Amino acid sequence: MNNKLLAERVMVLHNILSKTVDHYFSPTVNDGQKGLYETIVGAALWYLPGGDELYSGKISVAAMDSLRNDPANTKLVEEHSFPRKIGGRFLYEKFRESEGNLTTQQLQDIFVRKLGKFNLVLKSENDGLKKYQRIENMDLGELSFLEFCETNLEAY
Repeated sequence: MNNKLLAERVMVLHNILSKTVDHYFSPTVNDGQKGLYETIVGAALWYLPGGDELYSGKISVAAMDSLRNDPANTKLVEEHSFPRKIGGRFLYEKFRESEGNLTTQQLQDIFVRKLGKFNLVLKSENDGLKKYQRIENMDLGELSFLEFCETNLEAY
């Protein structure tokens, strides 16, 4: 992973969050607008440099079987524990929780330890997971969104 590039891009992401967090939580912002903020921040996560060190070490059974039986035609993709849009919301919540004191280093650590982590799965498996990766399809129970993410969306 290119740590210099990661630090530079995390600084940009931090600037975006710090300039928009108050508006994101404003009562005048509707759910559709919040969703767009989450999508934009989540998309920024996609542009942070990755690397093998973000691989969780986990691979699906179907992917392993496909590699054993048909390695030439096996298409593996990265599946993140944190879907990008949920990652965007998570970062807004973390920023608010810190009362605006989330540092760029803390943000970088969150990416490396949690948001950037991925497993390997088949493309078809990843496509099938998409409907389950929406916050509205997750049962939060009595937990806040932030508590749910901290306890149910693991960092490997």
